[in-house]
Amino acid sequence: MTGTSYRGGVEAGLSRSVAAVSVLFALNWATVPLSGDRPPAGVTAVAIAFVALDIHLVVRGVRVRLNGTDALAALAFAVVAHPVLVLAGGSPYVVIGQRCMLTVPAVLLATGFLPRTSGRWSWLAALAALGAQLGTSWPADGPAAAVEGIWPPLATAAAGAVLAPLMRAAGDGADRSERRAAVARAEAARAAARREAHRDFQGMLHDEVSAALRAIAQPGIAVDRVREAARGASAAIAGARTRLGEGDRGRTDLAALVRRLDPPRGIEASIVAGEVPTVPYEVATATIGAAREALRNVADHARARTVRVDLTAREHGTGFLLCVTDDGAGFVREELRASSVGVRRSMLRRMEAVGGRAEVLSTPGRGTAVHLEWPAPAGAERQRVRPPDRSGRKGEQPAGTARHVSLKVERMNAAIGDVRRPLAAVCLPFLLVMGVIAVIHTRHVPGALWLTAWYAALAMITVGLLLRARNGIGPAAARAACAFAVAGALGSFLVLPLSGLADYTSWPIGAVTPLLTMLVIVRPVWEALTAMALEQAGVVVLVLTGPPIAPTLGGTVAMTLPALSAPALGVFMGLAIGRTVARLGAVTTRANADRAAALAGRAVRDAREALHRRRLADLGEEILPFLEAVATGHRSPRDPEVGDTARLLGYAVRDEIHIPGVLDRPARDLLSAARTAGCVVTIQSDADDPHPPALLRLLLTTALGTGPTPRELVLSVTASADTVDAALVVLPGDRRRAGALHEAVAGLSAVVEDAAESTWVEARVRTA
Repeated sequence: MTGTSYRGGVEAGLSRSVAAVSVLFALNWATVPLSGDRPPAGVTAVAIAFVALDIHLVVRGVRVRLNGTDALAALAFAVVAHPVLVLAGGSPYVVIGQRCMLTVPAVLLATGFLPRTSGRWSWLAALAALGAQLGTSWPADGPAAAVEGIWPPLATAAAGAVLAPLMRAAGDGADRSERRAAVARAEAARAAARREAHRDFQGMLHDEVSAALRAIAQPGIAVDRVREAARGASAAIAGARTRLGEGDRGRTDLAALVRRLDPPRGIEASIVAGEVPTVPYEVATATIGAAREALRNVADHARARTVRVDLTAREHGTGFLLCVTDDGAGFVREELRASSVGVRRSMLRRMEAVGGRAEVLSTPGRGTAVHLEWPAPAGAERQRVRPPDRSGRKGEQPAGTARHVSLKVERMNAAIGDVRRPLAAVCLPFLLVMGVIAVIHTRHVPGALWLTAWYAALAMITVGLLLRARNGIGPAAARAACAFAVAGALGSFLVLPLSGLADYTSWPIGAVTPLLTMLVIVRPVWEALTAMALEQAGVVVLVLTGPPIAPTLGGTVAMTLPALSAPALGVFMGLAIGRTVARLGAVTTRANADRAAALAGRAVRDAREALHRRRLADLGEEILPFLEAVATGHRSPRDPEVGDTARLLGYAVRDEIHIPGVLDRPARDLLSAARTAGCVVTIQSDADDPHPPALLRLLLTTALGTGPTPRELVLSVTASADTVDAALVVLPGDRRRAGALHEAVAGLSAVVEDAAESTWVEARVRTA
């Protein structure tokens, strides 16, 4: 699939999440050289190099995409930077949280961006970065602190190892699904186009070609009128040919087409076409075709003195009403045959196919009125001008409403499948890590046991909301969870010292990270950002009003920032993932819908062209030259041979109308020869759609190709949803013909009977 893809959007989302993390890391490490503690030159050099690396990752993550080269660069830096810090004596100047920041980009990029073909090498690269931190921290901080400090990067590696392949696999799966859906939509459009093209073609055969052949074959009609009918039929065939391959023709001035209608000769006519809005080309074509059929019926059957055509706009300009009214003989509507081809195909179904309707009103002795109405769908133009916003732009719904939430989750599910899977990959490793740290740091702190219970409740709340995330998390539950988390984190300093901000003693500040990360992804972003801001503002207030935690202001800032970065790290990373993936879902869905529409449109044109070309080839070979010869005067309708030819061709056209696509050239030749020899052939069908041709063609060619020419042949076809029943009666009976028919339908659900009076066959085939 070309163009926008789910997989490409996933890659962009992963890159931007790393860019968001790198911004925080750069801000943290930028304070090290600026602190008043004058760190050693080696520490300053590491800080400057790390900030430069972070800036590099931010630029590439936002503007391009991160790849294996970036992962190797981050890995090399981590392996070198940790020993440099130890050799430079940087432990007093760099808190443990900042040392973790040197490792996180390396493990995140190694597990998420090294080529998938690398397999175990990506984990080996991550372990190398983790080993560099652990090996240098062990002698500097002690075994317990070193092991404790390795947990956050290790959890990051686990999340990256699960999240990146999961999102990529989901993106690939979504691309495959879209391809299958596009193919299915194209095939459905192709089938619908075949039906539509078939009905259009049937209308042309009946309205133009069959009518012209009847006029040629019927004696007593004026030569000028016959030639006009032949010219009209020739033009209809030629017009169908020239339309092949054309795309959408936009909107059409229906009033202008109505004014150009040809009224019946010898009948006083008036055409009044008021101003109506332009209509789609298909609507105009269907309406004019139905109006021509109405006028043709006036000429052939009404015995009218006057006919009037009125085109008016419907109320509020939402469509039109076209009326064809005559003062002729009229008829009893109930006596109009349901199988009337002119009314059923040329009027009713033409209008129904374009969303309109046709109604025939008549009273014996008081004329007939045909109403053709097309109501434009309410708001259709407005919707075309301003479609629903699916791109994630502001203005569709106020942030925080229930619809906004469901739309955001809907977009994420569209982009990566079930949103709970990536959320679990991000949140669960950190919940586990923080649980271990909570147990370690509250076990020996007096009065801190309640913090363990608080964290257990927070973890259960986070998991519970995660399980509900696929269908959206309600605002009350999300805000209550945020309040519980922030209150517990700030309340922890009632029993924990502020100096713990330099190490993991202040673990409750970071314990809220999994919850806020999840909420910023699936809920309106302001909720999680507000909770994070309240927590960090509370920490700043406590630091400013409490006892000093460092000798200088620079030292205080350097110790406080890493603690504040823990929740910010998750929130900003989740924000980048959530916004990118939600935007991806909207953009990709729209792009795929556009591609599917293009495929469907191409399928429509292909299907119409295939059907029309096949059937126009037959008309061009047999009928069009004959009509053109009559229209140009090269052959006279007064010539008996011309009349006979017109009758035979008229039979062929009517056969094609009743059983479309069934008769090939040999079958038509057999029917023509039988009729020429005096056989009365009657073919009738109760359906407009093409039937499976094999059985019907087999019955006709076997019956007419075996034995003497019959006196009469009747073929009746009845179609249901999934079957076609065919009944063939041939008079008189013939044993040899009956035997050939019995052999032809062997293996089918069929019955063959023969008697002196007739041979008859009943057969059924499934159309599914």
